[in-house]
Amino acid sequence: MPLLHRKPFVRQKPPGDLRPDEEVFYCKVTNEIFRHYDDFFERTILCNSLVWSCAVTGRPGLTYQEALESERKARQNLQSF
Repeated sequence: MPLLHRKPFVRQKPPGDLRPDEEVFYCKVTNEIFRHYDDFFERTILCNSLVWSCAVTGRPGLTYQEALESERKARQNLQSF
């Protein structure tokens, strides 16, 4: 899991009292569900900010998606080592 400001990132759990007919906002990058657009928008901006780092290599200055890809490649390289 990518690091946010050098600390482990913890995803938000879906609301426990979520109704089947309730309108929600889904963040595809983190697989999180938000009730309010503002919370969803803030998470989207955060994921696209260059504040993430790879938990495997420590490489800083990445977006969330770049950090995930960096971790995947690093693990793949470690397995082939």
